[in-house]
Amino acid sequence: MTSIQEVVNAAHSIKMTSGQLAQMSGMASQALQQKGSEIASIVRGSSTGQEAVQAVSVAARSLANAAASMKSLESTCESCIANLTK
Repeated sequence: MTSIQEVVNAAHSIKMTSGQLAQMSGMASQALQQKGSEIASIVRGSSTGQEAVQAVSVAARSLANAAASMKSLESTCESCIANLTK
C-alpha cells in the first residue's frame, strides 16, 4: 500500500516537472511568435508564406495553451501537497 509520504513525493515531482515544462513551453511560444512576426514581414504578399506564418502562429498558441495547462497542473499539485500535509 502506498503511503501518504510517497504520494506527496510524487506530487512534488510532478509539480517541479510541470513548472519546468510551463516555463519552457512559454519561452518556446514567445520565440515562435517573434519568429512568426519576422517571417511575416519577409513573406508579405506570398500566399504560401502567409500560410507558413499562420502555421507558426497556431503552433505558438498551442505552446501557450500547453504552458497554461502545465501552470494549472503545478498549482493543483501544490494544493494537493498542502492538503496531504495538514
